[in-house]
Formats: sequence, C-alpha cells, structure tokens
Amino acid sequence: MYILRSKYLLKDPDNVINNGAVVIDDDGKIKFSGQVEDIDDFESYRTIDLGDSAIVPGFVNTHAHLELTHLHKSIDGNGNFTDWIRQLVDKKKGWSESEYALSVRDGIESSLKSGTTTIVDITRNGIALSELLTSKIRKLLFFEIIDFNPDTAEDTINIFKELITGINPDDLLSIGIFPHAPYTVSDKLYRICKSVSDKFDIIIATHIAETKDEVEFLAGGTGHFVSLLNDFNMLKNWKPPRLSPINYLNNIGFLENGCILIHCNYLSEDEIDLIEKTKSNVVFCPRSHEYFGHEDHPFFILKNRDINIALGTDSLASNDTLSILDEMKFIRKHYRDLDPQDIFYMGTIAGAAALKMDNRIGRLYPEYNADIAVIEFDNTGISNIYDGIFSQDSECVLTIVAGEICYDKFEIIKQDNYKE
Repeated sequence: MYILRSKYLLKDPDNVINNGAVVIDDDGKIKFSGQVEDIDDFESYRTIDLGDSAIVPGFVNTHAHLELTHLHKSIDGNGNFTDWIRQLVDKKKGWSESEYALSVRDGIESSLKSGTTTIVDITRNGIALSELLTSKIRKLLFFEIIDFNPDTAEDTINIFKELITGINPDDLLSIGIFPHAPYTVSDKLYRICKSVSDKFDIIIATHIAETKDEVEFLAGGTGHFVSLLNDFNMLKNWKPPRLSPINYLNNIGFLENGCILIHCNYLSEDEIDLIEKTKSNVVFCPRSHEYFGHEDHPFFILKNRDINIALGTDSLASNDTLSILDEMKFIRKHYRDLDPQDIFYMGTIAGAAALKMDNRIGRLYPEYNADIAVIEFDNTGISNIYDGIFSQDSECVLTIVAGEICYDKFEIIKQDNYKE
C-alpha cells in the first residue's frame, strides 16, 4: 500500500478536495480518497508527496489508431478526406511488421506520458496486440473489419474469429469488433458483426457520419467515395441505400442495444433521436475534427439530449498528440460556454461508460481501480482547479494504472518525498 497526497484531489468532476490523498491498496485498487487528515493510520503507509499538483482520474482515450503514430505530419491535410485515405494507404505500403510494432509502442508511451490510463485502439493487422499485451496501460483492442463484398462476408468474419482465438482478456485487456465504415463494410457484414458482438458479448463500434462525402455516398451513390472505391476495385454492383448514415445503421439493426459511434460530425434531428433512443455512445475527436475542416460538431445538442459523449484523439495522421488532456484543453479554449466539469467528464467518466467500465474507472472512489494521473500547473492566479488543469502549460507528471506507476517524469519515487 502507499499514499499519494497533493494540494488538490479531484475525485470526480464535481468533487474537489484540498489537501487530498489517495490510499492505493496492494491489489491496485483505491482504499481511500479524501482529505489527508482523515487517514487514521497515515504513518503506517509509504507516502508520495506531490506538492501543489492535482491528483485526478486517469484519462480515457475512446478512439485511437496507434498503428498510425509514425505518420505524424507525413500526410498533406488538404481537407479532402478521400485524398487523405489515398495518402494513408500509400505511406503504409512496404511497412514491415517491426515498423508497425514500433509505431504502436511509441503511441502507447506517448499516451501514458499524457495521463491516459485507458486507450481504445483500432488494429488493422493485429500487430498492436503483442505491443499492448506487454504494456501496463488499460486497453480495449478493436479488430478492424473491412470487406465491401457481401459474397465474402462470412470468410472475413471467420478471419476475425481466428485472430481472436486464444486471446485471454483480463482486467487490463478487452477485445472488440470494429466494422470500419459504411463505405468499406457491406450491409451483410455489418449484420454479421453485430451478431458476433451479441453472441460473444463484446463491444462493437464503427466510424459513422464522418464526412459530407459519406452522407452523399449513402444517399445517392455519388461523390468522392465512388472514385476512391473504384480505385480499389471495391464498388462493383453496390447500390446506395438512399439513407443517411445513422438511419442506414438503424435500418440494418446495428444500433440495437446500443453501440459506440465514432465521429458523428454530420447528423440530422431524426438521427439524433435514434442515437438517444438506442442509448448509443458518441465519440468526438476535437482536434482531428478541426484538422479536416469539418463544420461545428453537434456535441452541444447531443449533450442536451442526454447522449453519452466521450473523447478520442484519432491518430497522429490527423492530430498532433495522443493526449486527451490536450483534447480537453482544445474544447475549453473553443467552447467557453461549456462548463469545465462537463469537459472533464467527457475525458474520463463518459469514456468509461462507453466501455461499460464506469463502475471501476473514471472516478477516484474506494474499490475503483487506481487509474490515476497527476497534473502539474502554475498555481499563480488560479481561482479553481480547472483553470490550472486546462491552462496552456499544465502537464502530466505521473501516470498510474491499477496501482502501478507507468510514467514518472521527475522520478518522484526516487526523491526524498517518497518515504517509508
């Protein structure tokens, strides 16, 4: 057991404690969180004194592509999404398995350094699994499914089943299924993926309503995606469903019992109704959204409709960092009318809820997993904890997952303030 203590403790977005402390048990769970003076046997624990910093719940990155980490600043962001995909495919040509693995490894390290304790990663080739298994970060690994030909849908799902055979999920690892998008997955394959999700009780998610091109493609079978798919010989005899993206998913039964919907940049009122009715979750990737020059995201409307909205970074092919803290700072800067507590909720509890883990991560409560970030900031002129956390120069200095220190910028545990 050991104690973390600091000037601030944020147990949850609405519960700030001054001179706070967290007692971490031998099993990696929180035994106590509250004021230091309320610990009866304080002297019997090892103590890490973190000074004027803030102990907060670890951040949840609900959408990332770690395999693309090494594509940072290598793609021309000209605003054309299908051109971006072409560049993405071209840049990855010839990558060896070791290059993919190193890209994933660097992405994990970067995530931990920014206070992310849970990450949802999308793997195209399964290479991410071995890297994630050796990391102490908490993870949900989605296996990405791509096949636009309904005649081979069964073969594709059998490959997925083979990939996950022998994988043993544990407290730090969960497995999910990720049909990529409605322009790369046939309606038959979407249905099969949903059936597999229900049968094996694994989480399912998909990219949806990401671009205007996608909306046009599903509604009329026209636009940039036609050219892209023809380039890859994927279109063949496909006919457009003549539906908006969310209505399309609903029509094929994908939304039943809820799912995770990535992006949702372009939604109609009736689509928002469907998301709310099916209790589906939305993941907003703010800085990737800005990178592509999308119109304002409707997350304000979704929030007012009591729809769960979590945060993701997407990949470094469309972002500058894999930091959820940076995503929250971005929202705070551009949406001043949004309460900072709501922003912090999106980066912690909302992600945990989307992953069905909100009874064990996202808050610093007794019996929850000790997934913790410690944020350091200049206290000068700070009127509340969120002014500090969302300040430009704030940074994570310590990251703990399941009670184990995974990142320690200043090697705090080697300093004199770590006492028996």
